[in-house]
Amino acid sequence: MKKLLLVIPENSYKSNDFVTSAEKLDIDFLVITDSQQVSGQFSDTVIIHSFDKQIDDDTKQKLKDITHVLPVDHSALKFSSYLVDLLNAKGNNSISINNAMNKFKSRNIFNSISKIKIQNTVVKNIEDIELFVNKNGPSVLKPIYGTASKSVIKIKNLQENRIEIEKLMEDCSDQNLIIEKFVDGKEYALEGNLINSVLKKIVIFDKPINYKEPYFEESIYITPAEIPEETQNDIVDLIGKACKELGLENGPVHVEFKIHDEKIFIIEVNPRMIGGLCSRCLSFGLFKTSLEEIALHAFLNDELKSIELLSNFVGVLMIPTPKSGKFISINKDELEKIPNISGVEITVSENSHLLEPPFGDKYLGFVFSQGESKEKVLESLTFALNLANPIIE
Repeated sequence: MKKLLLVIPENSYKSNDFVTSAEKLDIDFLVITDSQQVSGQFSDTVIIHSFDKQIDDDTKQKLKDITHVLPVDHSALKFSSYLVDLLNAKGNNSISINNAMNKFKSRNIFNSISKIKIQNTVVKNIEDIELFVNKNGPSVLKPIYGTASKSVIKIKNLQENRIEIEKLMEDCSDQNLIIEKFVDGKEYALEGNLINSVLKKIVIFDKPINYKEPYFEESIYITPAEIPEETQNDIVDLIGKACKELGLENGPVHVEFKIHDEKIFIIEVNPRMIGGLCSRCLSFGLFKTSLEEIALHAFLNDELKSIELLSNFVGVLMIPTPKSGKFISINKDELEKIPNISGVEITVSENSHLLEPPFGDKYLGFVFSQGESKEKVLESLTFALNLANPIIE
């Protein structure tokens, strides 16, 4: 008998979507969380436990029937892998999760299988950074266990970015920093599922908007990406090899990559689903079933459900945080009236304190679009990006 454990961290955007999907699929499941708020939502099937502490005997007894462990969001990855090891459950073990989360280890693994191989090293001080940039040119500095674009900066000239670098180093004083050579190219994201170490592609997202340097804050994703089928097969093959080398075996994966001179460059492999509420752009028009349902079915049944398309193109805008301060309001009503916009979700609460890139990890919300062409979706989301007028004091 299969029984699923959903590991839901505090402040997860995805708790409702995963639980709703599990209920819809009639899955026998429990929730373990470190949040009283999440506990209040799902009181009949929930266990509260700190993700920083080991499981005691009483809690282990409550989990004795668990056969599958799935993390919901990035901050649940390490605790989930601990539970996979402890319960001998299906999922990704601690070694594989550490390999994937450790940016230095994972880069060296990617270098071992890729045609594009780049210099990278751990840096201890500003002199190490200057030496690396002088030798290798434009580079990317990031925390070794970072999440997405938080505390990530592109460095072209040390003197130009010295203040930002020093602030970033101070912000990441609790962990090592790594630096690697910057690779140019068109950027994409792959959403897939690993089934017994075999990667199955769900969709590839195009990222049509360039980052505002020197930071890497995400903005617009559109799918399906217009990439030739042969190239897509090469992408899946290389990323599949990367997952195997990392030791990942089962569950969702979200992979950032570039295409540079017709070669595939893996930026990072995340053993989880796409972040935030981005997956909802698919439910608004691309799939008849949600991405969470697809992921759960694949995880529990070792098969990827056939995907039926309802709209030619869909996309999502992650509304950026323009500055640090207290969030007051945003013009949601205006955003909802834009043609081809199918939904707007504001995910920060009034009076909450926000940090601007690269030190914050929250977007103001998500704008979803669907249309008959990529151009229409991009036009609507770009208009929303320019129209959004958050008041932050």
